[in-house]
Amino acid sequence: MQTLNSRATARGFTLIELLTVIAIIGILAGIIIPTTGAVRNAAKKAQVKSMFSQWSVAFTAYKQEYGYFPAVGTSNKLSSTADTIQFVRTFTGKNIDGTAVASVADLNGNKRRQGFYSFSEAELPGTNLLTDAFGNTEFGLLVDVNGDGVIRNGATASGFDGVPAAVAPAGGGSNFTPTTGTATSDIPTTGIK
Repeated sequence: MQTLNSRATARGFTLIELLTVIAIIGILAGIIIPTTGAVRNAAKKAQVKSMFSQWSVAFTAYKQEYGYFPAVGTSNKLSSTADTIQFVRTFTGKNIDGTAVASVADLNGNKRRQGFYSFSEAELPGTNLLTDAFGNTEFGLLVDVNGDGVIRNGATASGFDGVPAAVAPAGGGSNFTPTTGTATSDIPTTGIK
């Protein structure tokens, strides 16, 4: 029997229970969001490493075909539209848009119009500038010009492979120049194999 003062039990959450659930969700988000960012960053690093490795293979294939490495970029650096056009023509034998290059002189020595590399849309996102996964459009470039299997910093005339160029990072900030001259430098005194 019910009395007039009895109330039906209401189903639902109390304010304390809701606040507890919100706090738990906030803690989990705080753990997951930085982890997701780190995973994305690691994936971008792997993508860029793969891209540079493939470029290295293209340089080696070019040398095997013609007997020398191509000279690309300006002052050991790829940073302009002209550098990108030259780089693409050198390794694909075609223009950026895939059309034939009119003059063999514009192929940077690739007179047989060999395809040594196929650029992805991500590398050439419509800006006519090479771009990596981080959005960088400037790349320092040193090639093993004397063929000893080691890249060394210094003047090419003395058996070294050039001086690394300063490159600007995506999103601004100060230019990055690889360190040289010690065993723990970016380019150590023994060189990079």
